[in-house]
Order: sequence, then C-alpha cells, then structure tokens
Amino acid sequence: MKDARLLFDDIYRRNQAAVLRFITAKCLSISDIDDIYQDTFLNVYRSLCNTEKPIENEEAWVISIAKKSISRYYGLLAKLRGRISDSLSRLPDKKLLEEIPAEVDVEMLVADRSLCDDIFDTVSSMPPDVQRIVYMYFILDMTPGEIARELKLHESTVKNRLYRTLDRIRRSYKRRETL
Repeated sequence: MKDARLLFDDIYRRNQAAVLRFITAKCLSISDIDDIYQDTFLNVYRSLCNTEKPIENEEAWVISIAKKSISRYYGLLAKLRGRISDSLSRLPDKKLLEEIPAEVDVEMLVADRSLCDDIFDTVSSMPPDVQRIVYMYFILDMTPGEIARELKLHESTVKNRLYRTLDRIRRSYKRRETL
C-alpha cells in the first residue's frame, strides 16, 4: 500500500486510547502492557503494508490485532519463562550516573528511583485485577467509573480495591520511615 504510513498515523491517533484500555483490561501483568501495545501497532502497520482492501470497522480491526498480540505474547512468554531469568539490576549503572548534571542530587535520584521500584514491586505482588486498576487510574488517567466499565466491575469495587491498595502502600512506607 503506497500511503500505509499516513493511513497508519491516522489509525494510530484514532485508536490508541481504545487499544491501550483493551490491552490493560486483558493482560495478565501491568509490566506486559507496553510490549503488547507496541507489538499490536507494529502488526497494524505490517497489515496495512500488505493489504489493498479498505478497512470497514477500524477499531474492531485494530482490537482483533490486539487480541492476537496478547495471545501470541503469552504463548511466547510461557515458552521462555523457564529459560530466561530476570537478574538485571534496577539501579542506574555507572555510565548513566556520569551523564547526570552536577546540580542534581544523585543520592536523592537513586532514593527516588529505589522508592518507585519498591512501590512497583508492591503493586506487582498484588492480584492482576488490582494491578490493572492501579495502572488504569494512575497511568491511563481513567476515572473509577471508566475503569469499572472497562473491566466489567461495579464502580464501588474499583474504588474499594484502589483505595485499599493506596492505604496498604501508605502504611507500608510509613512503617519503613519510622524504622
């Protein structure tokens, strides 16, 4: 297709939010969202380059590609899970620290990064539905009502899980500060 790039840009702009919400609602872990999202739009672009047919229902077409990406991702992940260990450190390496301007307090930067990693680990240890709610609320900037509709839950359930999670994180880090 000659103008696949322009068509892709339009499709991406019109459907990015819906696809991100769909993937977030269906994924097993919030750490998988970005990979699946990128894979989905890579496959959308490839499909546009390989077809001349007009797309009738654009959103449904992109969502169907997202479904395939989710299925393929978790199939590959299951195959690789036993072979690859996640032993990479989350702290910045020496080369990254050298690129930080002198006026930045490196100790505070590492402490902030460490706190973010600890909070991420805490949220990651929670059930997948709670992870999705936290991700949708803070990253996708969705309201509890929107989250409830997307996950097919009652709004009170979403609020309850969100506020209990925030309270758990708050209490956990208050205890650490007093130690």
